[in-house]
Amino acid sequence: MNAGMLHIRLGDVEWSEIAPGVERGELPPDMAGAGAALLRFAAGARSGAHRHPEGEELFLLSGSLRVGEVVMGVGDYLYTPPNGVNDAEAYEDTIVFQHQSAPIEFI
Repeated sequence: MNAGMLHIRLGDVEWSEIAPGVERGELPPDMAGAGAALLRFAAGARSGAHRHPEGEELFLLSGSLRVGEVVMGVGDYLYTPPNGVNDAEAYEDTIVFQHQSAPIEFI
């Protein structure tokens, strides 16, 4: 592997619960709340309303997830602009790739 590259296998992700049934795995693990991450939702899990101070990008890898009024399926991409507010609900077990430059603010 090239110097400076970081490889993390899904089975090695360190998950932290951020809401009941919702976990966040930092990629890399030292960027708490910002940067690249995986979000893992149990079926039926919800995140409360929250703000993205510097925006958010999501790419759905598995499952089905409602974000605000948008229902995402596998392969869908969603951009939330800076200061955008949304909530989320998983319709089934779901994994989503997330990138954000600053941690969310629950409201």
